[in-house]
Amino acid sequence: MAWLLWMLCGIQVLCSCIAAPAAQGAGAALLSPRCDDAAVEEAADLALRQINADREEGYILSLYRIVSAREQPQEIAGSVFYLILDVVDTECHVLSKKLWKNCNTRPAHSTVYGQCKAIIYINQARNIAHLNTYECTLQPVPRRYITSICPDCPTDDSPDKPEYLETAVQSLAKFNRESEQTHYFSVLNVTRASMQWVTGPAYFVEFLIQETSCSKDDTVADLSMCEPLPPEVAKIGFCKGSVVNSPAQQFVTTSCEIYSQQDPATEEENQEAHQTPGRSRQDQQASPSDANPFSPHLEKTVGWVKILPPSNEDITFHSLQESQNEHEDRKPVPPKAVGSAHSHDGEKTQVNKPDLTKPVTGPVILPFPEESSLSDSCPGEAKQAEGILHRLITRKPTPSLASAHAPQLSATK
Repeated sequence: MAWLLWMLCGIQVLCSCIAAPAAQGAGAALLSPRCDDAAVEEAADLALRQINADREEGYILSLYRIVSAREQPQEIAGSVFYLILDVVDTECHVLSKKLWKNCNTRPAHSTVYGQCKAIIYINQARNIAHLNTYECTLQPVPRRYITSICPDCPTDDSPDKPEYLETAVQSLAKFNRESEQTHYFSVLNVTRASMQWVTGPAYFVEFLIQETSCSKDDTVADLSMCEPLPPEVAKIGFCKGSVVNSPAQQFVTTSCEIYSQQDPATEEENQEAHQTPGRSRQDQQASPSDANPFSPHLEKTVGWVKILPPSNEDITFHSLQESQNEHEDRKPVPPKAVGSAHSHDGEKTQVNKPDLTKPVTGPVILPFPEESSLSDSCPGEAKQAEGILHRLITRKPTPSLASAHAPQLSATK
């Protein structure tokens, strides 16, 4: 009998030893760290920085609060974080390359708010902070809230209307006259517009401008005849302007920032770009190190930001999830892991790179988890726990909606 007991114990130990590596290879069970944990806050900061850096149009998004965080410790080193973040837009255009913490958020009546879902791999030992995928769905503050808090505030409007293009042209003319730039600039496109009635119609615009081939030393009668400079040398700028009409006269204002195509970031941000994850949690700029041999084998960041049209309906956590679960053609996003193939031992084999002759050890990226964080600290504290925007963002769905499954991240840009 004793011999039989010893044999049974031995079989159990052997089975556990065999099963353990397989479980590790498939990726450890997802953890639910606290939303106020330092590592989670750092991951959210790095993810949002890289989301903003990856975009070519729109406005820099700022973190409002961490809604959910799931962590997948990697066998090789580091962790993959699956994050849901509440965000609001700022007054900084993405071409400014500014850090979101250095950008002013908009007044509540003109804010665009929503949620981003992001998968980011962080490996401090190898100086890697790599955003794998992201999806952001945003919505302007419902108009009925705007009229309740500021009935006389300018009303956001379609920037494609001719009156706003004319406002941008007039504002830019003032900039071209007064600036010390060597070339004239032309309007690239109007990015935001609003209108208000004062003593007459007042138009407010935000717009991009592009450097042209026309020198300010020459007399130019019609700027529309000036050819834009080649993209590799042309300067791009972001302007805010207004034209206020009154029975007596017209008032024109303008304010522009000019960005260099070669070096759009500030010196401070360039210095931060070379800091290691973990060394400065608050001020570092996220960027995989090009010198690290592991970095070239990481998948390219893929994702999108979708802005829903204005609505009087409240946008809740669940309704944003439903929007994130659809492409532009309104077809469901298929659940799948993004951009990698996994071997049986849990290592990632690089695909579409014929020059690689052996598997490259990399992070195991799972489909975005259906279940949100189990930590009672999530959602985390809001950055601005007051005002109508806070009530909108933190409004919880009904129990029947809360039990619905969250979507999977897609590989669409």
